[in-house]
Amino acid sequence: MILRLLLATLAFTASAMAQSIRFTVSETAGLRRFGYPVTASLECASGTLASIEEIRLTDTAGKEMPAQFTAMSKWPDGSVRGLDVDFSPSPAPHETLTYRVEIGKKPAQPLRAGLSVTETADEIVVASAAIRHRIRRDGKPLLASVAFGGKEFVGPDGIRTMLKPGAVEIVKRGPFNVTLKLGQVWLEYVNTKSWVKITQQAGSERELTVDAHFDLTKLPLLWDFGAGSWLYGNLGKDGQTVTMQHRNLAWEVRTGADSVFALAQGFDGCGHFTDAEHVAAFGIGKPANDIGLKLTSEGRMHITARRRELAVYFHLVGQPIPVTAVTSPQAMIAPLRVEVSAP
Repeated sequence: MILRLLLATLAFTASAMAQSIRFTVSETAGLRRFGYPVTASLECASGTLASIEEIRLTDTAGKEMPAQFTAMSKWPDGSVRGLDVDFSPSPAPHETLTYRVEIGKKPAQPLRAGLSVTETADEIVVASAAIRHRIRRDGKPLLASVAFGGKEFVGPDGIRTMLKPGAVEIVKRGPFNVTLKLGQVWLEYVNTKSWVKITQQAGSERELTVDAHFDLTKLPLLWDFGAGSWLYGNLGKDGQTVTMQHRNLAWEVRTGADSVFALAQGFDGCGHFTDAEHVAAFGIGKPANDIGLKLTSEGRMHITARRRELAVYFHLVGQPIPVTAVTSPQAMIAPLRVEVSAP
């Protein structure tokens, strides 16, 4: 009996040591990426991976890459089935990089500090050396405070979603990626960028909205939209608004109820809303003609779309944008493509 158990253990160990999963990461938008966050969602064969402590990530030259591993699901025997690998490559425009998850080999170095999660009865705090976000469990508001570099970026009404957040489940705890599931609402953070991705999953098509109150208090407030070419303007007086909506085969930008500011043939799904100190870069996943935007001189932003799922990114940084943002709104909503390849 002992001999059979020993042989089975040796067979499992040999099988695990021999296993690896290869995948590629491709840049497809023609943008230079610097430490761009990637999640590779992979599947391990039954019985090959007993613990995420026994794997590492390498490039084609065999160099170990710092990475966070999360077991997303398991096989009936308890071994890992769904494996998420979070890391931050830096591909050139249209470059494809190849990586390998080696099973049975521990990382040589521990991961550096990055994102962390702390909990209280009322809220969850996601923090790093650069950011500190306070997330209310009751969703009133969802994001009550967003600080970057010690400076507050949201106003008293915070950031709210149409779908009411549910009970909190911490799916990933960092240090590369923190993901929170609050019922039909998901929040995702990455350690190399100071953005938050807010996703609402309705299950069926309906009107979904995100309302944000930013701490933009020094008029004039500046806005710009990516619409093929950049459209920009300012809100210089109390009570002023700018809206963007697809009507009559074009994207119509209005300043006030009746004044047509511009007509555009396309919308990239992103832009900026700023004052002299604060920058709220925003991006909307899968931009389409159902999107509507409204910005006000009070620092409020209303985003709406009719769909099953709405993903909105907010990248909150200081001025000047080219120095503090590190990445562009176009890059924010154009993730790198991951494909699993043959061993």
